[in-house]
Amino acid sequence: MTHAFAVDLGGLIDLLSEHLYAGPEVYVRELMQNGVDAIRARQDAGGAPFDPELAFAVQDDTLTFTDNGVGLTPDDIHAFLATIGRSSKRGSVEFIGQFGIGLLSCFLVSERIEVVSRSASGTPPLRWVGSADGSYTLEDGPADTPVGTRVILRARADRAQYLLPDRVASWAGAFGALLPYPVVVSEPGRRTVVNVGGAPWLDHAAGEDARRAAVLAYGEALLGTAPLDFVDIHTEAGDVRGVAFVLPWTPTLDARGQHRVYVRHMLLSEEETQLVPKWAFFVKAVLDAGALRPNAARDALRDDPTLHAARAEIAQTLRRWLVGLSERAPARLRELIALHYLSIKALAAEDDAFLELFLPWLPFESSAGRLTLPEVLAHAGSAEVRYVADLNLYRQAAQLAAPGGPPVIHAVYTYDATLLERYGALHPEVRVSRLDAGDLVQELTPLTPAERQGAATLLAAARDTLVPLDADARLSRFEPAALCALAFPRAGRDLHRTRETVGSGGLWGDLLGDLQAGADYATEVHFNLNHPLLERAARLPDGPLLRRVIGMLYVQALLLGHHPLTARELGLLNGGLLDLIGAALGGPDTAPASAAHLN
Repeated sequence: MTHAFAVDLGGLIDLLSEHLYAGPEVYVRELMQNGVDAIRARQDAGGAPFDPELAFAVQDDTLTFTDNGVGLTPDDIHAFLATIGRSSKRGSVEFIGQFGIGLLSCFLVSERIEVVSRSASGTPPLRWVGSADGSYTLEDGPADTPVGTRVILRARADRAQYLLPDRVASWAGAFGALLPYPVVVSEPGRRTVVNVGGAPWLDHAAGEDARRAAVLAYGEALLGTAPLDFVDIHTEAGDVRGVAFVLPWTPTLDARGQHRVYVRHMLLSEEETQLVPKWAFFVKAVLDAGALRPNAARDALRDDPTLHAARAEIAQTLRRWLVGLSERAPARLRELIALHYLSIKALAAEDDAFLELFLPWLPFESSAGRLTLPEVLAHAGSAEVRYVADLNLYRQAAQLAAPGGPPVIHAVYTYDATLLERYGALHPEVRVSRLDAGDLVQELTPLTPAERQGAATLLAAARDTLVPLDADARLSRFEPAALCALAFPRAGRDLHRTRETVGSGGLWGDLLGDLQAGADYATEVHFNLNHPLLERAARLPDGPLLRRVIGMLYVQALLLGHHPLTARELGLLNGGLLDLIGAALGGPDTAPASAAHLN
């Protein structure tokens, strides 16, 4: 025996309210969507011409919605108002409304729904009245009922605010802003068309200059300020039409990628995130999809292959616009890059053709200032690009970069390293090198055995002085000679180093062996024997003066590398300064030892 399910309509309405619809105000959208579908059906059926219109009339907590669409036949009413969940448009992508389900949303604001309709097919008018308890009546409608449908709602006591004329006008104007016919909201003594304007990007009647001015005015109203420009959008997939406004500011993270999207001229969402590629956060798009499908709640697009294809077409359109801008208006391109630097880099990182075009325009931070890649190569005087992707390493590398030599690029920002590596892969004639700690150490010249022996006292005193500060000392020679010392953070602290077995013998073996010996210290300090002060300090005997000099040079290296100072290091700095001031004043016990040794 076959049985039918019993449906608790009240429970279903609660379910719709809590889980499907964003709020009771969606009844306005659902009424309008049903009206839009009915008008389209009447237009497609041919017949006598008519002037489409959607109208809301509000008076005394009663709302009447009227459309002059195709209307309902007796069979339609029995099929689509008596059977919950069946769509009058099922199987047709042309119409997205589901009359029965859409009408259910009216129970969110009213206990009773009255529908009066006359079909354009010529059948008699009918009057259907449904109640929230699941019952309904059907009878003949007034003989003077025009073709179309009229829905009458009386507000529930707790939902009267949702039928106020101003609120209905606001919602209807937003949902139907792009409809090509009037949406009217009236109350006693006032009648207002709430969707004046439509889609200005589709209006070519007055010429391109007038269309452009109208689109820019629309963008200014949308953004609150004039956009830099706009890009026309038209896709084959999903039949998406609209514009993408180029933002005159850099959007915040939470505001990026939120676009105004319509489906068949009806607003779907003000914050749609799936249709425009995520890298294009330099635009705010207004798009109308003729053949994309909404989700069940009609507040987002359904994620399907057609959506993916439409997004790919939009991405290609934005790419072409950017490429064209570099040719016809390079100054505007530079302005755009300055505003939307990260987005441009993101696109270049995933598109080699785009990278080839735009990388020459993208500035990078470097040891020689903010430079584009052609400027970096010009400074280097050779086909070499060097970069560092670690902030602490960059601070040391920037100090080692010789004036007039190859600059070091500060590639710690998002996409920088990827862009440089992709450029190197596309241009094998340019050597792109990522510098690490080992590369920086190799730029330091190790001491000869004789020099190491002559500076043994200095090295021993330096190591003994720095051990309590969790630092290890090294001696070498490097340029610029004016740099007394460099401080490198160590493994597990700020800069990771891996212990490796180092072969014995050779100057590099000795130097790398020294590096491994101090691998447990937080900081590794290289003192520069090219500096005259260090050459003189190497001749000092071990004592308070030498250790004070070592401590002061160590703190100076930390400060030059922008490393934070601990309390002990601050104390070392203060003590050294007081000693120097005391020595200059010539007071008793002003210096730990005679300063004559350094002259």
